[in-house]
This record gives sequence, structure tokens and C-alpha cells, in this order.
Amino acid sequence: MEACALSTRVEHGLEWLRLENDRISVEILPELGAKIFSFVHKLSGTNLLWRNPRLAPARVHYGARFDDNWSGGWDELVPNDLPFPLPNGDVIPDHGEVWSQASEWRVAGQSAAEVTLAFVTPGRVLPTRFEKRVSLRRGESMLRVSYRYQNQGPRPVRFLWNIHPALSVSPASRLDLPARRGFLERWMNEQLEAGLEYCWPYAHDRAGRRVDLRRVPPASDAAADHHYLPDVGEGWYAVTDGERRIGLGMTFPPSVFPHLWLFRALGGWRGLYTLIVEVSNGYPNDLAKAIQDGRCGTLSPGEAVEADVLAIAYAGIGGVERIEPDGRVIARGEE
Repeated sequence: MEACALSTRVEHGLEWLRLENDRISVEILPELGAKIFSFVHKLSGTNLLWRNPRLAPARVHYGARFDDNWSGGWDELVPNDLPFPLPNGDVIPDHGEVWSQASEWRVAGQSAAEVTLAFVTPGRVLPTRFEKRVSLRRGESMLRVSYRYQNQGPRPVRFLWNIHPALSVSPASRLDLPARRGFLERWMNEQLEAGLEYCWPYAHDRAGRRVDLRRVPPASDAAADHHYLPDVGEGWYAVTDGERRIGLGMTFPPSVFPHLWLFRALGGWRGLYTLIVEVSNGYPNDLAKAIQDGRCGTLSPGEAVEADVLAIAYAGIGGVERIEPDGRVIARGEE
């Protein structure tokens, strides 16, 4: 299939949209905030996104707890992470207002050369509008995602915004990204000390052993922790299976998303095995603290923030030196 194609079906009681060309196939669930549920490298038949083996996707009520309904894939988290109470008694729900809502969608363009879908999700508590346009072009192994988040109300909106893909990994996987330093949130942390600060990619565990955070340990190590990697400077990251020599990379504008969050749920949390690398506009995950520290976004009345992101499937290399803003993947030397 050289031309781009769009198809639809119903599965698990949900509408599924599939975009594909000869290189990749992408499935989107509009009723779950336009979650991207699969990103398949077609030559190898590999879904580069992780799916929860114990929980199929299903409709979710607004205000539900994210972790208990997390089926995997790529979610959009805005305008908060932890539930955030407002002075008037309203609460912005766990992991934000988008992931649990149905998004309105339309075909914004369709031809043999390119297919574009547009999704819109309004806020319920906040007077906001979240837009996401997803495009696939003929002959490309990348998905183009354009975002716009607008404050439509009369008062400023302060927010955290995270792009949240759960990545399919194995002990052969390697994480490459341009961080300089990191520190640990107070979540799980049996291996590493909460609050630990370190120079990327090496941290020392509670026994004083050096841990290379680019490497993915086996599930038997029962690792689980949450890292902040602030002010990365360059807008890219990549996760590569060194044995199969395939991977998924992402580019993003560091002017909008200057930070990365890293969740390692590698056997030590609910027995699940995935790596989550989130591009973020702020930290920590407590919006109140982020506001206090001046580490979150602010939209004035009527103001919008926009960002273009690329998700790239690549093959034939064992690691990534960098990814250019246009999506070109530069291989690192073999180690």
C-alpha cells in the first residue's frame, strides 16, 4: 500500500480510526480523547506503543482515576496531572480534562498523498479548547501531530501539559535523549532514593551501585520510579530495541516543552512493563506547586499555545545520536 488510507471500525464498543501507508499504521480512539492506541512499524509488524495486557480500552466517565482505566497507548494530559481543586470547589480531574472525554473529529484532508484528521476536545471545568491534527503522508514513516490549546475564558489559565506515550520495551531497549540532569519524584522508588539528583544518564541506587538509566532492566528487577529531566535544550528522544534494531522517536519544540518526565514502570508497579517518556511544559506533577514555583504554562484570556510534534518509526540502528527537527534520525556509534 503506497497511498495513504483511512478506515474505521468498531471494537470494544469504541470507534477506531486507522491511518496507514506502506510504512506505518496508526490507530486512534476519538472517544478516549483521541488516544493514539497503536503505532505499527509495518515491515517488522511491531506496535511501538505499549498496550495494557490486562485492560482493554473502554469508555471512561469524566473524573475517573487515570491509573485504574489506563489501557496504554499515547494519551494527552492537560491542564494538570494530579487532581487540582479550585477555590470555588470545582476540581480539575486526575490527569486532566482530555483523556477521558470523547473528541469531536472530522477528516480535514484526504488524498492518496496525505490524510489529515482533526480532533477537538473542550474543557468542562476550564473554558478551554484542545485541538489536535494528525497527518500521515505517502512514503513517510512518521506521524505529524499539530496541537493548539486555547483559553476561551475571561481569566488567565495556568496549566501543565504532557504528551504521554507508553512505549513498548524489552531488556534489549535503549533510551536516548539530550538531558543533562535529573531528579526523582516521591513515587515508588524502591531502587532509587526519592529526591535524588543526578547527572544524566547515571544515578546511584540505595546500595551505591551506578545505574545507567538509558538501559531497560528486566521485569524481574521490579523497577518503578518517576524522574524529572528539566531544561533538555534539544527537542527529541528515542527508544530503540537493540536486538531487533527498530525504534520510535519523537521531536518537539523545547520552547513549548522544555522538560521531560520519565516513568519507569518496569515490573515494579502493578506488574506492568513499559517506559513512558513525556514531553512537558512544567513540573512537578502537583499543579499548585508548579504554579508556586513558576514552572507551568499560563494563557491569558483568548491566548493559545501551539506545537508541532513528529513521531518517527525507524529501523536498522541500535541507538540514536540525535533526531533533527525534520525527523531525520542520526544513528549513534556502536558501543
